[in-house]
Amino acid sequence: MLKDRAIYDKAVKAFVSFVRAYSKHEASYIFRIKDLDLVGTAKAFGLLRLPRMPELKDVDTSTWENAEVDWDNYAYLDKAHETKRLAEAEKQKVITQAEIAKRKAARAEKKALNSAWSDKVVKKTEKEKRKEKKDRKRKWLKTQEQQIEENAETGDGDGDEDGGAGDDWDELAREERMAKKLKKGDITQGDFDMEFSGI
Repeated sequence: MLKDRAIYDKAVKAFVSFVRAYSKHEASYIFRIKDLDLVGTAKAFGLLRLPRMPELKDVDTSTWENAEVDWDNYAYLDKAHETKRLAEAEKQKVITQAEIAKRKAARAEKKALNSAWSDKVVKKTEKEKRKEKKDRKRKWLKTQEQQIEENAETGDGDGDEDGGAGDDWDELAREERMAKKLKKGDITQGDFDMEFSGI
């Protein structure tokens, strides 16, 4: 295995194919991937390190140890294959700083696009909350108006029906303004209570 990298490549392909076929088997109630010892299977295939694959993501690999192999010098016996591998390795080493900077810029741009999308979602939810709040306030004012009209019709008012309703609205608006100031912290609870102690 250590003399020819081609044998190792075939072992990795065979292992990956076996695991994928096992996981996609039609009789999945018999051939469950969770019941298969993937680390033991990898050892049986003679792997030197575990390949990256989704089936191995949640597997306990504490019993696995990667073989100590110099992967840069681990060669193919076939000379043509080996020269091709070395040429590709050289290409990987020749990645310039400009290319790395370009990749970083592309990642940053992608991140910015994603953050803009999430900001839009936040703004949309805030807008919906404001709309709901306005609707609730509109309904509340409507019910208050209806109650005042009913009181005026039934004669439950204070006796001064000619201009009393307007004064009540002014008082209600003033109370609402003071409540907002209290909420913001412009005035204290004591000031608010003193202002409306006669009501």
